Amino acid sequence: MKLDNETIVHRYGKALFELAEEMKIRNKFHSELQEYKKVLQNEPQLKVFMSSNQISPEAKLKIMEILKKDSSKLMTNLLDMLYDYGRITSLEGIIDEFDRLNDEFEKTVRASVITAIELDEERKQKLASSFANVVGAKKVIIDPIVDPGIIGGVILKSESYIYDGSIKTKIARIKRLLLK
Repeated sequence: MKLDNETIVHRYGKALFELAEEMKIRNKFHSELQEYKKVLQNEPQLKVFMSSNQISPEAKLKIMEILKKDSSKLMTNLLDMLYDYGRITSLEGIIDEFDRLNDEFEKTVRASVITAIELDEERKQKLASSFANVVGAKKVIIDPIVDPGIIGGVILKSESYIYDGSIKTKIARIKRLLLK
């Protein structure tokens, strides 16, 4: 039975997370995974190269050796296993799943904050602190997005929460009430 990518990503990410926690290297391994994620994001052609049937296995193995250089034993084993099972292109998804599990473990929430103007650090910290209290998180990592189209106010979006306090939405609400 061939597994779909979502199942692979979930299983490998969970197994990696549990193993790293058991080995008491979760934070260190998480940092290592982030370095690999940067490489994958900065070199999108790497995924194409590794999944191409037109590239020889020898050429792919050379790339694998470069990728494994200076890696931890756990990372080396992961890369070898993914390559051997033809799942190396799932690496970024596996890292994302590890990140998700790590955030859950650390009670960290990632949220997009959409404002009409750029926020200074103090306001970002206040928003993060307030949002952390609302969602019961220890830490909130904010991804600021500037969208002049919301006119003013703020929109907060996380995986399980959306707060829309934008002027644009308030105007739309008033319009709906007036048109009733």
